[in-house]
Amino acid sequence: MMMKRRHLLGAGLTLAAPATLRAQGAPQFTFRLHSFSSPTALDHTLHLDPWAAKVAQESGGRIKIEVFPAMQLGGQPRDLVQQLEDGVVDIIWTVPGFTPGRFMGTEGLELPFMNTGLSATESPAAMEFIGKHLADTEYRGIKIIAVHATDRALVHTSRKPIRTMEDFRGLKLRVAGRFIGEAVTALGGTPVGIPLGGVYEATARNQVDGFLINWAITQPFRLYEVAKFHSEPPGVGLFQGMILTLMNGRSYNRLPPDLKAVIDANSGPALAADRGRIWDTQTKPAVDATIAAGNEIISIGPEEKARWRTAVQPAYDAWIAEMTRRGRNGRAMFEDLQAITAKHGRA
Repeated sequence: MMMKRRHLLGAGLTLAAPATLRAQGAPQFTFRLHSFSSPTALDHTLHLDPWAAKVAQESGGRIKIEVFPAMQLGGQPRDLVQQLEDGVVDIIWTVPGFTPGRFMGTEGLELPFMNTGLSATESPAAMEFIGKHLADTEYRGIKIIAVHATDRALVHTSRKPIRTMEDFRGLKLRVAGRFIGEAVTALGGTPVGIPLGGVYEATARNQVDGFLINWAITQPFRLYEVAKFHSEPPGVGLFQGMILTLMNGRSYNRLPPDLKAVIDANSGPALAADRGRIWDTQTKPAVDATIAAGNEIISIGPEEKARWRTAVQPAYDAWIAEMTRRGRNGRAMFEDLQAITAKHGRA
């Protein structure tokens, strides 16, 4: 009973406080932010925690955001979107692949070679694409705080280096979403879905031969200890993952106009680009740690990259077909995805 009461009391916006309490600085609105990430990870120390503090300050203390990292409110990362939509929490931090089938349009931004290589430029590209094509479908009823990208991602393997497309054959590789999995299949490998926290052990035990993941995350998870080879097309990498900071639309709509303005001022493409710049600062330290571990970084040349780009066409086709099945013009969306990312810096 106590647990149920806790959820009901924290399931979104609190009632407006009496005038006497407001005068003493008590918040009028309290939101709960739920995240799967560690409280010591940059996701919290450089993004969510400062963001919550800034909203509180700019609202004059009228908005309070309680931050709960590491799934402290219960459930699994796959439950975050449902928690948001049910009003159990007001704001979440998640990635598209955690909720299969829910953000399939957004997963198009994670397709190989559809990226700019830098989170600072890929993040506003993502915001533009989502605002144009997905805000009224995948994000209906949701206030988008920011969708930002990771830094560039690549292929990490434990025992067999990947230098050419033929080296993918027979390899089991961890992926974080359906369409990057389609790309691995097209390249000759076998995609495997494993939660991020299980990647180290699965690789150490040879349950998978490697994984596709961005540079920055390899350092805090010490993934350079289990993967000894790191293959990427130079400059832009292979792809970039998407990270979603989302707010329950009902919670947002209960705010008066002046407090909506505070949330709006701390949302959108500028915030996404700023968080992207933070991710970009983590690439070099991760690369340096990998080199210090004695690992080999393999640069895939332009001709080989072109082979990979041709080979992953089935992944593009699968995404286009999925968008078309959902009643959209999948081909036109794909062409616009290419145009938007190219405009923001895709090589």
